[in-house]
Amino acid sequence: MKLRFLTKAPIHKRFDYIPMYYDERKERLELKKKEYARMKDETLSASDRKDILRRNMQATWVRSKNATAQRKQANFRVLILIALILILGYFLLNGVDEVDNVVKKLW
Repeated sequence: MKLRFLTKAPIHKRFDYIPMYYDERKERLELKKKEYARMKDETLSASDRKDILRRNMQATWVRSKNATAQRKQANFRVLILIALILILGYFLLNGVDEVDNVVKKLW
């Protein structure tokens, strides 16, 4: 009885896969160029126009969603900075002794 599969060293398989670079922005630009060329030639069907409108609306929605998220983050950072400035101003106006009292109360 042969138990060769137990002692056989595994052989690594090699694949000839060469990854391709994908540029989403470039693809969108090429698609828009083709669409504008077809609009100029007036060879667009109604369904093509709907697809173009749908893509434009989706792109606008994504941009506005990203802008809203960035605006919220910026506002949050501003609020944190204002709070820090107010706390530092309070301690500067009341002196260093007040800092020790506040720290003791917090602990």
